[in-house]
Amino acid sequence: MDARTGFIVLLCFIGFSCAETVKYVDCGSVSGKVATVEINPCPTQPCQLHRGGSYSVNVTFGSDVPSQTSTAVVHGVIAGVPIPYNIPVVDGCKSGIQCPIQTGKAYHYVATLPVKDSYPTIKLVVEWELRDDNSKDLFCIKFPVEIV
Repeated sequence: MDARTGFIVLLCFIGFSCAETVKYVDCGSVSGKVATVEINPCPTQPCQLHRGGSYSVNVTFGSDVPSQTSTAVVHGVIAGVPIPYNIPVVDGCKSGIQCPIQTGKAYHYVATLPVKDSYPTIKLVVEWELRDDNSKDLFCIKFPVEIV
């Protein structure tokens, strides 16, 4: 193995070791089952999201139904009230998933969670859904965060 290849392999291992598996609650996955949820960086839980930062969310899941498409819907839940949150890419097929989605395969949904400077410091729950062709949840997860 030459030096460049070794360096690339090392960077890959560093990238995998930085992602943290987070505790989540399934909030109604109908068409699939979540295996793991990782947020990078998130060294403590609840994840502390720094204003002006950007975070990677990786959800490994399996689907119980075929689907040609997948659409992400994200809310910040504050005092029990879901507030829509815009993410840069809502098309799951452009977020690490090779569509069409097939039954019985594992998928790695990877998205970016930007945190604007203008957000207040607050504790909240993020509710993240990925919907299939019929608007049923391939997954629905909730996890606590703190904006700092």
